[in-house]
Amino acid sequence: MSPLPPRGFPVGEYERRTTSAQTMLAQRGLSALLVCTEPEVRYFTGFFTPFWQSPTRPWFVILPLEGRPIAVIPGIGGSTMRETWVQDIRTWPAPRPHDDGVSLLASTLKEVAGAEGRIGVPMGHETHLRMPLADWERLHAATADMLYIDATDVVRSLRMRKSALEIAKTSHVCDIVSDAFEGLPGLLSAGMTERE
Repeated sequence: MSPLPPRGFPVGEYERRTTSAQTMLAQRGLSALLVCTEPEVRYFTGFFTPFWQSPTRPWFVILPLEGRPIAVIPGIGGSTMRETWVQDIRTWPAPRPHDDGVSLLASTLKEVAGAEGRIGVPMGHETHLRMPLADWERLHAATADMLYIDATDVVRSLRMRKSALEIAKTSHVCDIVSDAFEGLPGLLSAGMTERE
């Protein structure tokens, strides 16, 4: 089995991902990228929290055309986000149903992209918004002069090309799974129930 790789990734890996995304955004005439689901937020920040299990907590990360990602998150996640490479962390006291981060997100997008910015958002197959549709409509109303453009290809194409560090981690996991399957014949026998 391959040696156990270190948990997480070094800052350089997140810098590479972010810079690559920013290049693609610029090529597409986009002003920023907005992501709000666990896989994308973790991909660009390294943020790991069990709060993803709560459907009442929206989490937003904005990639500007230059610099590090900006986190717009509930206050409860601030200390954990500060453990990542993200430096600009903006919080609100969630849950706040009348404005669960929407106004803070809108003002941050305007600051980053300008009042008439073009914001990339993953909108394609196997993507979703991790916010109520009513809040998505409120965001559109608060940023009425902005355009939200499908940027599924930006995130997907980045994640399809693995770095050496990502390949090493994937290889390690595959080794574990392979070893587990090889050990199954010694643990199972014909006639056993699923409970057994």
